[in-house]
Amino acid sequence: MDVITTITEFKLQLTVRGYAKSTIKNYGIWLDQFAAWLTGRDITDCRQITRKTMQDYRDVVMAGLLALETKALKIRAVKRLFEHLTATHRLLVNPAEGLVETCRVNRKIQPTLTQQEMKRLLAQPNLSLHTGIRDRAIMEVMYATAIRLNELINLEVYYADLADRVLFIRKGKGGNKRAVPLSKTAAAYLKEYLSKIRPLHVKKNPKERKLFLTQSGRPLTKESVQFVFQKYRRSAGIRKPVSPHTIRRTCATHLLQEGADILYIQKLLGHRFLSTTMTYTKVMPVEVKKTHEKCHPGIKDNHED
Repeated sequence: MDVITTITEFKLQLTVRGYAKSTIKNYGIWLDQFAAWLTGRDITDCRQITRKTMQDYRDVVMAGLLALETKALKIRAVKRLFEHLTATHRLLVNPAEGLVETCRVNRKIQPTLTQQEMKRLLAQPNLSLHTGIRDRAIMEVMYATAIRLNELINLEVYYADLADRVLFIRKGKGGNKRAVPLSKTAAAYLKEYLSKIRPLHVKKNPKERKLFLTQSGRPLTKESVQFVFQKYRRSAGIRKPVSPHTIRRTCATHLLQEGADILYIQKLLGHRFLSTTMTYTKVMPVEVKKTHEKCHPGIKDNHED
C-alpha cells in the first residue's frame, strides 16, 4: 500500500466528502509533509507504519516552532488518514489510535454556560417585538439542537417539522445531512415565529426560502446572528464570551451532565469521528446512560410545567 498513492487517494476522498476547501488545502500540505518524513525513514508502505512510528512523528511535530493549535491540526490530518484506512478495511490496526494531538497538560477548554446562565440568556429577548420573538426562536433552536451557525443560516422554511418536532439539516458541514430533535419550547417559539413574524418579514422578499429573516426579508447573516448573542449576553450580565458555538458546546455539555450517551451526542452534533465529540467530555465527565428526550434541561423543564 504505497504511501504516496494512498495519501493522494485520501485527498481526493476529502473532496468527495465535501470538506471545506481550506481544510482540503491544509490537510494536503500536512499529509505531503508526513509522506516526506516517512520517505526519509525509508518507509514507503502504509503497512510498515507502527504506533512507534506515529509517536516519533508526533515528537517531531511538537518540537517544531509552529503554534500549538497548528501542530495539533498537522497531527489530526494524519489521524484522519488512518481512521479512513481502517474504516475502509485497508488496514486492520490503526497505528495512530490514541495519539495525543497536543502535549498541553491543562489545555484550555472553551467556555460553556451553566444551566442558570443559559436560562438568563434565553429570557433576554423582548417578546413584544417581532425581532424579539425571532431571536428567542433562534436561541431556543440552537440550544435544543446544537446546530452550527452555518447550518442555522442555511435552514429553509420547510426544513422544520413542527408536528414531529424535528429539524432537518440539509446543508451540514462536509455536505452531510441529519435530523435533530426540537424541544417543546424550541418548537413552540419556532411555531410562533413562523406563524406570526416570518409572514410579515417575507412580504418584502416573497421568493425567499431561508427560515430566519431580517425585517427587510433578507436572510440573516453570520454577523447578524453573532450580534444577537453579544447583545443578549450583555443584557443578561454574562461575562463569559457567548457565540453560536458557545451554545452548541453548552447544549452538548448539559446533555453530558445529565447522563446522555456520547454516541447520541456525536450524532446530534454531526461529528464524523467520536474523537471529536470526546473533546466535550473534558468539560464534565459523567456516566452516560440517558437520551436527549430524558436529559435535555429545556425538555425536562417543560415536563415539569
